[in-house]
Parts: sequence; C-alpha cells; structure tokens
Amino acid sequence: MGWKAVRDHYRIEHFVQVTSDGICIGSPYIHDIIVISADRGEITKRYDPGRGWSRDGLLDRYQSEMDADPFKLAELVAQADGFERSIPVFTYEGGDIIEKRCEELGYPNVTHDGCMQYENTFSPDAGLVRIWAIDSAKAGIEWMADAVEKAERDLADIVGRLSRRKADLEKLTGETANG
Repeated sequence: MGWKAVRDHYRIEHFVQVTSDGICIGSPYIHDIIVISADRGEITKRYDPGRGWSRDGLLDRYQSEMDADPFKLAELVAQADGFERSIPVFTYEGGDIIEKRCEELGYPNVTHDGCMQYENTFSPDAGLVRIWAIDSAKAGIEWMADAVEKAERDLADIVGRLSRRKADLEKLTGETANG
C-alpha cells in the first residue's frame, strides 16, 4: 500500500497513518480529517471546513491536488512503498508481541505498514512491550470481571421482577404464568 508514496507525492505535512478505514491524514487530535480508501485509492472522507473545522490551507491543497488527478491518487495508493531504513520496533495485540519495521522510531512516526507509533504501545524494547501487554491484559481482566458482576446483578434483578409479575398474575387469576 502506498501511504508513504501519497505522503511524499502530495508533500503532506500532517500526520499520515493507516487504519482500518484507510490512509488517514490528520493531526494529533483528529487522525482522520481526510481518509483515502486503501483498496480503491479514492477519498472516502473529505476535509470540510463547513463542519466547524477551521480553514487549513495545507489540507485544502492536499485535497485539491488529489481531486485534480484521481488516477494519480489511485496509482500512488496501489504502489508498494520503499523505505531507506528498516528498524525493528515492537508492539502488542492481545497476547501477541509483534515485531514491525520503521524508518524512524517513536511518535509521530509510523511503521512500514502505516501504524502510528504511540509512546505507550510501541518500543524498540520487546521486553518493555511485553510488560505493557501484561498490564493491559490484567486491566482488561479486571474491567471484564467488573462487567460480569454488574451483568449478574442486573440479571438477578430482572429475574426477581419477572418472578414478582408471575406471582401477581397467579394471585389475581389463579393461573400460573408460562415463561
């Protein structure tokens, strides 16, 4: 995927990263001001200052240049990116420690596959990433255990209310409710 080719060709000074939505052009606060589909190479989310965003001449320029030659945009997205350096960097996904490659370490740089290297999820130290993954798993277990307890309390409350309604019906009609 040509996220780097897009960034370089349009001289993009904003952050460029790849997400499940596509190639995103944005800022530290809004990562997807402009989104380009990774499979079709066309703009799927447009920069629109009319939506309350302040006017940004660079974003206007990127979008105008892409609109002026949509075939070039598609061509750039379709090409394979080339990289001068290939530095190992690690992250985690669930219980897996994943090795990726990048040209430059650290935020706001991205990996060769376009992932933003956030400071708390990417490191050249696989051991540190493992510690983060363990901490994340522990926090996830605690959060889910709390959610299960709440769901069990809610279910017990609902079952109790259902039993009261059945008892009300039986008292009023002498009939036993089904279900």
